[in-house]
Amino acid sequence: MMTPLYDDDDSTTSTIRSPFLSRFLAASSTYNLNESTFTIVWMSLTLLGLFVILISDKVGADHAMILTLTVLMLPRIVSVQDAISGFSNEGLLTVIVLFVVAGGISQTGGLDWYMAKILGRPKTLAGAQLKLMLPIALVSAFLNNTPVVMVMIPIVQRWSAAIRQPASQLLIPLSFSSILGGTCTLIGTSTNLVVDGLLSSYDFCSPPTPYCGSSQTIGLFSLGKYGVPVALVGIGYILLLSPSLLPHPGS
Repeated sequence: MMTPLYDDDDSTTSTIRSPFLSRFLAASSTYNLNESTFTIVWMSLTLLGLFVILISDKVGADHAMILTLTVLMLPRIVSVQDAISGFSNEGLLTVIVLFVVAGGISQTGGLDWYMAKILGRPKTLAGAQLKLMLPIALVSAFLNNTPVVMVMIPIVQRWSAAIRQPASQLLIPLSFSSILGGTCTLIGTSTNLVVDGLLSSYDFCSPPTPYCGSSQTIGLFSLGKYGVPVALVGIGYILLLSPSLLPHPGS
């Protein structure tokens, strides 16, 4: 006999239940386990598996995330509608478009001349890191940080060879300064855009909250009062400790 897909006989009004979940509840009734327990166990095992896959570095992060989403869809912990809706998020689409722009800039070398003038030819490693991180943090506050890093990686590699400084001491500062700069504005990082999209679509009236009836959004510079001090502290930390923490050539 096939496991019913619905919680009761009225399939037009009841919530669809996964066969996985129905079989689990039927088999675990003697142990006093319920649907919440199943969800907790399934989510915990799934996240543990995702962590192991990412640590092993044998599967790309994109494949691991899609696999995790699929596993959560099997027992309908995540519905098909919710799973697909993420791909239509404005923040995600913005990042995708910016990747196209970044690819064009990287292939044409359009920024090489300008970045060479901005970065100059510092004589010391600390000077090179500072001249790299400050403009990157500033640019990342107004451009999505993921495409910025993608564009800058080949430029920094060529620049490090020209100034005879190890690229291994410059690429992590490039990445971290971009992340720190991205936290200063709404558009600086994709996560801010995603959160703003979720916030604007959230129903504050169900259940009722003090914000019911008002539109809640994040302003362009609302995060600056937190992001700018954190960015400055982070850049200072990198300058002080990166020589001892980051690998040197031949190490």
